[in-house]
Amino acid sequence: MTTGTEARRSTQPEPPAPGTGALALPRPGLATTLVLLGVYAASRLVTTLFLAVVHALTATATWAQHDGGPGFTGYLSSWDAAFYREISEQGYPVELPRDDEGRVAKNAWAFMPLFPALVRVVRPVVGGDWLIAAIVVAVLAGAGATLVLHRLMLTRFGARASFWGAVSFCVAPMSFVLQVPYAESLFLLLMFGALLAMTARRWAWFTVLGVLASVAHPGALALSAALGLTWLVRLVRDRRARRGGVENERLDDSTPLAEHVRIWAAGLVVTAAGFAWPVVVAVVTGERDGYFATESSWWRDYIGSDGFVPFTPWFRFGEAMAGWLGVVAVVLLLAVVVLGLVRRSQRLGLELQTYAIGYVAYLVAVFLPQQSSFRMLMPLAPLLGDPQLSATRRRVVVTIVAGLALQVVAIVLLWTAWPP
Repeated sequence: MTTGTEARRSTQPEPPAPGTGALALPRPGLATTLVLLGVYAASRLVTTLFLAVVHALTATATWAQHDGGPGFTGYLSSWDAAFYREISEQGYPVELPRDDEGRVAKNAWAFMPLFPALVRVVRPVVGGDWLIAAIVVAVLAGAGATLVLHRLMLTRFGARASFWGAVSFCVAPMSFVLQVPYAESLFLLLMFGALLAMTARRWAWFTVLGVLASVAHPGALALSAALGLTWLVRLVRDRRARRGGVENERLDDSTPLAEHVRIWAAGLVVTAAGFAWPVVVAVVTGERDGYFATESSWWRDYIGSDGFVPFTPWFRFGEAMAGWLGVVAVVLLLAVVVLGLVRRSQRLGLELQTYAIGYVAYLVAVFLPQQSSFRMLMPLAPLLGDPQLSATRRRVVVTIVAGLALQVVAIVLLWTAWPP
């Protein structure tokens, strides 16, 4: 576990390692914040250009798809954005829609209410246009997510690694989602903020941000998992240290029991918030499995509609795609992920490691791996602070260039040709 001294040391600017050709950094503090905001703004302009060019080149292509209406504005308003607009303007349906076979059809209950609520508040300020309001909310939340992510990485990584990690987040392949009418940027802001509060042991902030994340986008249960794992590991280490006669390295106050109570209270509240949405859907629609039936409606083209069982979607998907070989492939993939997290445990630190484990476990438990998988990996952005990614000038340049190039590929494949 990183000590307080080590954590403070990690936030200080690092001199470039001899012979690495590391790029210079802006001065810490306000200057770094302004530079990162400039990088974020420039990256969003570049992404807007990418989106416009791809739309112009594919507008008449038979393979290109979008369902948000004509023109570039319709292109930006496609897919999940249409549901967010429906929620913002009409609310949620009281009765779940069904297809010709009586099965629950895709509907707005799959999406959380915080983003459309904020858009509804901002809409009058920007002249009443829903798309402009939604993009404003998404872009501003993305800027906040970038700054909070940088601050979060500074709690574990050095100044150079944290700065370039935040830059990599701005130009990452899926970063175009930060400026379309999706809730991702808002969710990332809240998740990174809750993680930062957890590292600082600010349990009230962790609770508030965790609850807000729970009504922004699915996935906030990873915060509860991270908190529980972190508490358990620290408890074991503390007891071992006490048995060995070593003074506990960090206690927040003279009443450890009170600290345990605050941690458990924060974890239970966020956990309850994470499980609340299916209950809300059941109460409003009168259908006990309404939320899971709604989510499963997106799965039918891949694995049919046999219902939801936790920790089975990946294996069912693998079997549907390639039989037993697909199941083996899923097992191997998960083994590689676990091995990678274990090998990087010393660099990541306890909080980021438990969060990564918790979030990956969440994806395996409830998410079907398909084209949205790449977008769902965005909350793992704190891993971009790994010092190995920014150890040399070449690595920084390659990471940025690769991110921008793959962003074009992602826009073509995951927004235009193979809709999410």
